[in-house]
Amino acid sequence: MSHKPYSAYTVEELSLDDLFVRWVQHPDDDEVEAYWQNWLSQNPDCSETVDMARRLIKEGSQPRLPALSTDEISSVWGRIRESLQTMEDLRPLQPDVRAVIGWWYFIRTVAALMGVMLLIGWALWMQYGPNQCVSTISTPANQTRLIRLPDNSTMTLQPNSSVRYARQWTDETPRAVWLNGEADFSVTHRNDTSSARLFRVHMADCTIEAIGTIFRVRQRPQGTYVALTSGNVNLLLKQQQPIRLQPGDSIEIAAGLAKSLP
Repeated sequence: MSHKPYSAYTVEELSLDDLFVRWVQHPDDDEVEAYWQNWLSQNPDCSETVDMARRLIKEGSQPRLPALSTDEISSVWGRIRESLQTMEDLRPLQPDVRAVIGWWYFIRTVAALMGVMLLIGWALWMQYGPNQCVSTISTPANQTRLIRLPDNSTMTLQPNSSVRYARQWTDETPRAVWLNGEADFSVTHRNDTSSARLFRVHMADCTIEAIGTIFRVRQRPQGTYVALTSGNVNLLLKQQQPIRLQPGDSIEIAAGLAKSLP
């Protein structure tokens, strides 16, 4: 079940979104900052809505009480002292009244705890419930398996390999799989070639980005092997600049470095 994309949010809806509020209130969170900057680059027409929502959050978090001068503070304290001097002596609460108040505080505390538990349960269900489940598939030594992915791309998982991916992909969910072993991919082409819409294969030592592509990935003890049949892929490495592969190219990654194969 997909939810409404951020591009369709109103100013009020955006200002109430937890992820957006965290971005405004915690600009030092690099992961959240990167997500929203990437989203803004893909949705430049929403910049005015974003600016208004940011102002709404910042204005709502500012204290509304005006600062008091020294004379005003002294006047307030004077009125408080006068009120205390004219009050009747306070009588201690009767035992039965204390018991009622004690039970009321106890019931209120229990209700608050139950509310917190329900909220946590709801959040966990939203994150790990049926719509967010992850598929994990493995193959034995003598078996291959053809897998159709949520965007209708296909992969052939080779023997002694495993893959995991989200069961449902939406506009807010990246097209990504995590592979351990060897597989052949045939990626469904999309007209939208923005970074957020690319198909990604995550390996231990690299990430492969593809648009509409046929390629093979093989993970071995000495490194990872990538061979491109058609289309284009970007190879993202931790210690090098991205590498663009053309049809017919083969490359091997070892110790975080890539070298082309004949």
